[in-house]
Amino acid sequence: MMESRRAFGVGPAPAMAPHRHAWRRRGALALIFATLAAEPLPSAAAEITDQRGKSFVFDKPAERAVFLPMPAASTYVAINRSERGIAGMNAASAAAMRDGILGRLFPGYAKIATDITLGAGTAANVETILALKPDAVFQWATAGDDALTTLERTGLKVLGMRYGSQEDMAGYIAMMGQAAGQEQRASELVSRQAAQLSTMKAALADIPESQRPRVLYLGRASNAYRAAGPKTFNDFSIRLAGGANVAAETPPSATVTIEQILAWNPQVVLLGNFDTVMPADLYADPRWQGVEAVRSRRIYRMPLGGYRWDPPSQESALTWIWLAGLLHPDRAPGDLRSRMRSWYDFLYGHGLSDEEIDGILFARENRSSTGYDRFLAR
Repeated sequence: MMESRRAFGVGPAPAMAPHRHAWRRRGALALIFATLAAEPLPSAAAEITDQRGKSFVFDKPAERAVFLPMPAASTYVAINRSERGIAGMNAASAAAMRDGILGRLFPGYAKIATDITLGAGTAANVETILALKPDAVFQWATAGDDALTTLERTGLKVLGMRYGSQEDMAGYIAMMGQAAGQEQRASELVSRQAAQLSTMKAALADIPESQRPRVLYLGRASNAYRAAGPKTFNDFSIRLAGGANVAAETPPSATVTIEQILAWNPQVVLLGNFDTVMPADLYADPRWQGVEAVRSRRIYRMPLGGYRWDPPSQESALTWIWLAGLLHPDRAPGDLRSRMRSWYDFLYGHGLSDEEIDGILFARENRSSTGYDRFLAR
């Protein structure tokens, strides 16, 4: 942490070893001062440009940050390896921490303010946010949305984040690293994800369309079916892992009927973590009995780790490995459980137990689905 915080001009002073004689101490001090005089001191301020292209000057790392986007708080926790520094976060972020493993690793999350939005979504509760006295506020930089400008009128530093692509995520990870004084660590996270992305492409990019399973991602399946269409992160992950998105011709987030699903006849169905439906629910639903994914028992609840594995997050590399293992087990790059242990050690400084891995992967709920035994403890 210290080496990256030096960009803000903070960090430990050089250590001096004790000496017996005063002249030796004076000589050592003279050498230190000469060295410091020869090297320019780092600036006391850092300039951060957000994903709108707007720049902000920070005199020191942000000590109180507020995160309106749902996945952002957990990413900041991974960059800092701590929940400290987060003054407020979306209530949905707190729910993911409570239901997943992050709440157990960083129990201080429960004390973080979550009433920073006006109901569901990311519309800002400006009065509450102002009361938190944040050094920085993170909000989606959505075209045509005045959510940022409303907050900026109060004088707050509002850093705009873009959503949708792997490049967008890499950009806001770097931005968070700057704000936290953790540029080096954020850069390593981006590099690790990029390396896994390259590995995935090398292993699976040449799979012909005829051999790509037809995949449906359902963000919602309880009250109305909501599918992930083109230009969504789910679409990107499906294609990267060697699948074909059956909703590729719909709007990005489309409400669809059971008749449309029957017409698509997906071979694999992914159930998102923003809903409560489990594979057993669809296996038992009479309306779904004509779907190939039901007949072949290839419905899977997506994992929930430090954050939900559906949208982009610090754990997206694991999402890709998991999905490739379901779609092309003979070509999937890497053993998922061992990669989870490696990533969790890097992200959170935590050694995962077998029980924790099973919980993240919804082993009990997915156990009866075809091929899921490859992910279970031997």
